[in-house]
Amino acid sequence: MAVDEATNELHAVELTTNAVSDADMVEPLVADIAYPIARLGGDGAYDQVKVYDELETRGIEPVIPPRSNAVIWTDEAGADLIHPRNKALMQIECVGLAEWKRQIGYHRRSKAETGMFRWKTTFGDRLSTRLLANQQAEARVKANCLNRLTKLGMPRAVKRVPT
Repeated sequence: MAVDEATNELHAVELTTNAVSDADMVEPLVADIAYPIARLGGDGAYDQVKVYDELETRGIEPVIPPRSNAVIWTDEAGADLIHPRNKALMQIECVGLAEWKRQIGYHRRSKAETGMFRWKTTFGDRLSTRLLANQQAEARVKANCLNRLTKLGMPRAVKRVPT
């Protein structure tokens, strides 16, 4: 699911079998989005070469925390690559993971995570159909419905002042 954290709109939805990883779906999800994407955030599952390569090809800035056991990527000669992931690792080493996340705005990804929460609270966590092709169609229909609901208006949190 590709969610625009600024508008809460679902821009792409793909259903797959368990044999397909989240990282495998970056290319088809990004390809489904019709407008330019400046940044793409994901969790550590997206910390893979194929994801970074796809984002670089499309000129998209990755906002992906390296895995806890991550090491600097090097070229065949053993020299450090000039790569967004390596830059992130060096920044994390200097300022710590929490501060790095704050500096790059990683917390904004959690707004996109609420897209799945809104989906499940609106439609439940199961699909009605059994065949994958039908489930994919059902997911697209539900995404369109959720987008229509979103455009009607989102709740606004207001801090209550004690009287």
